[in-house]
Amino acid sequence: MGRKERRLRDRQELKLSMLEAARAIALAEGWSNVTMRKIADRIEYSHAAIYAYFENKDILLLELVHEGFRLLEADLKRARAQAHDPEEAMRLLTHGYLEFAWRYPELYRLMYGLDGVTFSISEPEKEGLQIEDVAILTVKDVLDFHGWSTEHLADQVYILWGTVHGLVTLTLADRIRGGQAAQLIEQAIQGMLLAWKHETDTAHSTSPSEHGAPL
Repeated sequence: MGRKERRLRDRQELKLSMLEAARAIALAEGWSNVTMRKIADRIEYSHAAIYAYFENKDILLLELVHEGFRLLEADLKRARAQAHDPEEAMRLLTHGYLEFAWRYPELYRLMYGLDGVTFSISEPEKEGLQIEDVAILTVKDVLDFHGWSTEHLADQVYILWGTVHGLVTLTLADRIRGGQAAQLIEQAIQGMLLAWKHETDTAHSTSPSEHGAPL
């Protein structure tokens, strides 16, 4: 390895150590207590020199938000790939979401602003939209598999995501236990499947084409 390559590797490793230090501080003290000076102290590096890697704290946090969404997307796609049918894919997707939050609670809080984190720059939307795309595909596969209506697909996706996100938030706030969240999401999925079936059955039973058009 040449001198230039070694220098680039060292810079990348130092940058990663800064990100890891920020996460460690957040896990122990919360994101509101993460400062550039604390990060520098933790890795025993010059406070001023950190700004050669990150212009400010917002830029550093944004890097972690991007990382969090990349990890979450990979976890959800991996969970979907293990399923044998669309309903199992939806269950594995939701449990994969829960497991991500338990494994990376500090990242999850940062990604969704649960620790009072605010950015002076716009939060990224691209990764969040990719997560939404995975959820849309998963729910649509279930509806198509059963021949159920997709008329309210967007609403159904947001209800599913809102339920899972809400259970994660309650768990991170110590309102419920992680195991309880997994049980509740199973009950919620069963309720959603019944509701989606009922919605389609009701639409079919009231369709003019089945009862004849009025004279």
